[in-house]
Amino acid sequence: MVSAIQREDNAPAEISIRPVAIPDDIRWLQQWTGVAAEALTTFYENTASGSFMQCMMVWENEQPILQVDICEALFDDLGAGDAVGPGDYTLRLQFAPNAADSSIWRGLYNCLDYVFVTRKANRILIPVYKSNHMLLEWVKEAHFTLSAGTMNTPLHKLYMLTKAS
Repeated sequence: MVSAIQREDNAPAEISIRPVAIPDDIRWLQQWTGVAAEALTTFYENTASGSFMQCMMVWENEQPILQVDICEALFDDLGAGDAVGPGDYTLRLQFAPNAADSSIWRGLYNCLDYVFVTRKANRILIPVYKSNHMLLEWVKEAHFTLSAGTMNTPLHKLYMLTKAS
């Protein structure tokens, strides 16, 4: 379990980050995405057998708040070309539709800590759809920078955060 940032009301928030559990988490992911359980199960089983992507669930106080795919950026289809290198990781996110933005933000900060500490990342990249105002606000708050000249399309932009020295 990763220690969490304190909530505004100073009540402790327990944030946990763990691998997607089949079949337990499939019902949540099915509710969030509308994808059939069989397809989700196949996807997460196949991903678990690979080595370049790790699918994790983030929980706050026994409630799932987001699912994150942590992918070695060299193997992710970012369209970033030479802009990515060893030690770069991509986060692809699926939020619980009923989770509060503040809970998601706490979960995202804990994901950053997890990837920098556990995966020993140099940089974290997050593709953000321009319509996702909550995530756009968060990447700016977390000091991500817009990656110039990579994967930036009319629909989404790529943001990068470099590990502090």
